[in-house]
Amino acid sequence: MNYNETVEKVMVLLKEKEVCSSSQKSHRDCYESLGLFIKQRDGSYSEAIRESWLTEIKNELPQQRCAVWVQYVYQLEEMDFTGTISDRRLYLNRSNYDKLPALWRKDLDVYLADCSSRYTARTLELPRIYCSEGLLFLDDIGVHAIADITYDAVIKLIGAKMYCSDDTKAMILNNTARMIRFYGEKGLCPMNYSLVLKCQIYPHIGSVSEFSAENRRVLDKITDVTLSADEFHKTITPFIEFLETHGYVGTTLNLARHALTALYLFLDMHYFGFHQDIMWIWFAEINRTPGHSWRHWRRVLKFYEDYTLTGDIHPDGKYKYNPIMFDELPSWCREAISGLLDQKKREFRDVGTIKSYRCSCTRFCRFLVGHGYESFNQLSPTIIKEFSRYDEHTTFQGRSGCFVAVRAFLRYLAEKGYADNHSLDVCLMSGAAPQDKIIDVLSDEQLQRIDTFRAEHNEPIELRDIAIVLLGVRMGLRAYDILALRFQDIDWKNRQISIVMKKTKTQITLPLPVEVGNAVYSYITSGRPKTGTEYIFIRSKAPYGKLTGKVCTKALYRILPERKDVKGGGFHVTRRTFATNLLRNHAGIDDVMDALGHRDPTSVMKYLLLDDERSRKCGLSLDRAGILMEGGLA
Repeated sequence: MNYNETVEKVMVLLKEKEVCSSSQKSHRDCYESLGLFIKQRDGSYSEAIRESWLTEIKNELPQQRCAVWVQYVYQLEEMDFTGTISDRRLYLNRSNYDKLPALWRKDLDVYLADCSSRYTARTLELPRIYCSEGLLFLDDIGVHAIADITYDAVIKLIGAKMYCSDDTKAMILNNTARMIRFYGEKGLCPMNYSLVLKCQIYPHIGSVSEFSAENRRVLDKITDVTLSADEFHKTITPFIEFLETHGYVGTTLNLARHALTALYLFLDMHYFGFHQDIMWIWFAEINRTPGHSWRHWRRVLKFYEDYTLTGDIHPDGKYKYNPIMFDELPSWCREAISGLLDQKKREFRDVGTIKSYRCSCTRFCRFLVGHGYESFNQLSPTIIKEFSRYDEHTTFQGRSGCFVAVRAFLRYLAEKGYADNHSLDVCLMSGAAPQDKIIDVLSDEQLQRIDTFRAEHNEPIELRDIAIVLLGVRMGLRAYDILALRFQDIDWKNRQISIVMKKTKTQITLPLPVEVGNAVYSYITSGRPKTGTEYIFIRSKAPYGKLTGKVCTKALYRILPERKDVKGGGFHVTRRTFATNLLRNHAGIDDVMDALGHRDPTSVMKYLLLDDERSRKCGLSLDRAGILMEGGLA
């Protein structure tokens, strides 16, 4: 903004509109005060400068004058942005209610009459003020009565620059939404419009025009919807009630209502019916808007999918989200990918590894199909290199992991005769050379604090935390093996634990240290909810199901908060600490392998890198190295 030039434009407009001289003088005083403030800070006009100035004058000037000057500043911003000032913002001596056209004033009066039975006279002024502001904006865009409101109008209202604080804009939108909901209940306009105006919901609705071209094409192909948008909306409340019967409370119920309402508005705005594939495409496009809660959104959407298909939910199930991408591939792609995945299953690869291979190979095949390929025999080094440049992974780790899977896929294609060229895998760039790094372990002081925490805390969650952490530190168990522990896995009489390790599918039997056994027993008797599930470690609140691996990391963080700031400082540090302490206590490599369930000794050798004392003992003497020391130093 050219501050002085914009000020002069405002003053000229005030004269043209024949605004009274006292108001003109008040404008001039306001702008001089703000101009001096800007000059003292050697800057130009900005929102930060404006807010600093407003904070200063609120401590110096009467409240009424401050309120008027705030409006003058917003007039200045409107002039800079639009080249003029709207009449409703210019004439401050008239209320926005008085500026309303007759039809809107009539509609507002009916709504206020209804509110008067619930509000005091003073409180009633708030909906009068804020609704009037919102209705004036609607009138500006051609909506002159409640029956004329559309989705497009509501979205324009949300996006309108109102030249006020964010809090004031939220009050305008919320009060306007209440008025629209009032008329929606009377059947004079759809209820949906009031839902859109909720500032918590609108960011998550999404727009098809902003979706990827590929997802838009898939949406166009979906015609066999299972429910209309309105029918889908009617299922939300029964579904929420169904979740309650399963023991879900508070946050989960609110999140489910929020997510499904956003989905309903998306369907209704774009004239879609409900279909599971539409739901997952929508979620894939908007899953960044919920922030860290996106996994919870995915979970409740999967619950809803289960509810519609089977009439029940499966809290502990392993879900396959958005299966469309693989299913949309041509048969020659699906056949090859399925063959590779079957091979990996026979190699006893982890479920997560197989899922990663499937995703990466699907990504590669979609790239080929998008470039007009109809067979793997058409593959060439050029297209492989083009794929490496096209890849959209934003991190080196993601890119490298994807390429590992694709290279394996290319080798498989050559072995099974799907492709004529047998060296295509070398055309896909590899990552950086392998690097060894210092192993992160818990210090002796941190181990002592774990013991101190156990002695001083006895709340249910705390008992669970200490039992989990001790199983990692004293026995070297992985997080998912700890959470998979069942009562039948512990032989209390012989003091040992027998499990099949999830990662390696190896069955191991480990001695149960007394302190670990006592910690687990304390949790079972004094901290674990009374329920019939076979798993030892379960949720502290209903539904009392199996926990996820993140719980172990959070347990460690609650005991050792500083671990949050350590890069890669998750729960696996307890396993590394266990292995390192075994080596420091003169355990052999074979013993450590047995304790960890490792098959390859190189997996254990990395722990020697950390142990300085043992590493020094591994060095050759000068004599053995053939270096003679004679005569001392010169």
